[in-house]
Amino acid sequence: METANSVTRHNEVCPLDVTINIIDGKWKSIILCRLMSKELRYSELLHSLSGCTRRMLSLQLADLIRDHIVYKTIDATCAPIKTTYHLTKLGTSLIPLIKAMDTWGEMYLNTI
Repeated sequence: METANSVTRHNEVCPLDVTINIIDGKWKSIILCRLMSKELRYSELLHSLSGCTRRMLSLQLADLIRDHIVYKTIDATCAPIKTTYHLTKLGTSLIPLIKAMDTWGEMYLNTI
């Protein structure tokens, strides 16, 4: 919840800024879009993000996990160990917002 505690503007907490801060990041929006439809393994996420480095993906996932938007599960019964990433309940609640922002962005691009 570091994001929720650290976002203040004009000496007050702005819920819009909290939301923007959570999804702001070079790859976060794309990661969230990938996870909206299914859980993915780290390597699947990495391969789906052309140009994203392993380090950057790890940093972005760590932020999303810290903010309780994504969680990871580790299955040590497999060889190699299977690590998957999923949206949390809070993360899933972002789906309508992300879709609305995508629709607005498409409209904006078509307008300008």
